[in-house]
Amino acid sequence: MTIADTTKDYYHINRLASWSPIEKWKEGKEINIGGESNPYFSFFETQQKAYAVTTEKGEVSVPGAHFLGCVARNEINSPNAANIAHDLIQHFVAYVRELIWEDVRKTEFPHLPSRQRCIWLIPSREGVSFWLNRLGLDGQEFQIARVRLQGRLHVGSDEHLLSDSEPMALTIKRARQYWLGINDSEATQEILFEGRLKIQEFIDATEFA
Repeated sequence: MTIADTTKDYYHINRLASWSPIEKWKEGKEINIGGESNPYFSFFETQQKAYAVTTEKGEVSVPGAHFLGCVARNEINSPNAANIAHDLIQHFVAYVRELIWEDVRKTEFPHLPSRQRCIWLIPSREGVSFWLNRLGLDGQEFQIARVRLQGRLHVGSDEHLLSDSEPMALTIKRARQYWLGINDSEATQEILFEGRLKIQEFIDATEFA
């Protein structure tokens, strides 16, 4: 764990996503982070992945795994089945990852900020360019904020996050490397922060094109 340098600039991409209740930020606003689940993990806690199906009685919402089971049995005809399967797999990979990462943190690194309660920050302007590309925000509304911090942070790396099926031992190794702060590229760094954040200014995305 590192105590945040109150004189250092950090950056945050505030996405106004469908899964996030976060509203537009305002310059000068101060936000307390860490007291409750963040919008990203709150989705897993409160929402269900379901897909619309048209029946004789109208449109109904069908849970993801059941939907794909119906497709496999030819009970549902869906031209988007492959895209839905990919979306559902990504959902469950992320869900399992967050549960495992939090379990390893609680057991071995309890002093570090939690991915389930933190806000994600970027340590440099170069990193902002990397994450804008990685997140693929075309068509989404977002803000790039320069912020100052008071609190605790952990520098992890995106390169160690679970992204596919793999042996459990390798997953646990990845989680430990993440919480140990091992990383080979500054661009892939992500900062987990809990504490008090103040918005200094907003930066136009064209500066990172």
